[in-house]
Amino acid sequence: MAVKFELYKTPMPKERKNKIRYHARPVSFETVNTEELASRIHSRCTLRESDVIATLGELKYEVAQCLKEGKKVHIEGLGFLQVTLSCEEEIRDPRTKRVHKVKLKAIKFKADKELKAELRSMCFERSKIKRHSAEISELEIDMKLTDYFAENQIMTRKDLQYLCHMTQITAYRHIKRLIEEKKLQNLGTSHQPIYTPVPGNYRVSVAVKYKI
Repeated sequence: MAVKFELYKTPMPKERKNKIRYHARPVSFETVNTEELASRIHSRCTLRESDVIATLGELKYEVAQCLKEGKKVHIEGLGFLQVTLSCEEEIRDPRTKRVHKVKLKAIKFKADKELKAELRSMCFERSKIKRHSAEISELEIDMKLTDYFAENQIMTRKDLQYLCHMTQITAYRHIKRLIEEKKLQNLGTSHQPIYTPVPGNYRVSVAVKYKI
């Protein structure tokens, strides 16, 4: 079975916006859950599905414990797992003794050569279903938001996706841009953002006061 892909416009720096480029991304419409994975493993060995599910659960637990201890985890044939970190504030001098707020950024995965070798026979074909963002200018986005905020007080990222037929990543990118341009503001939290116009934008009066 071939992997479906679609072509997406590659974000370019402002000085190179006239040089349009595209890159390929896989288009996935299906997720394999633990039960289905256990069923597939069961069909290839003598383990019962319940045993496979229990083993996968314990594997997840032990991997998490090892990562919490700052260790790398190597699952032979699959690859390495390790955590990456970020600081909540800018550090100018590494010699400072003050404890900085460090938090988990992501879990990095590096595939083993064996896993890569298993994927060398992959086949690819262009997806017939277009999932990527529609071509829409910044001016058109502003016009749509003006109409939207004429009837709505708040907006979520999903609202912008639906309104402008965008992917999640593209919607996030435009929201970040609009916040930097001081057209939108987040009145929610970083985990549950709620966006509203900065007064003076999208025909919202400078005297308006939001009550969320």
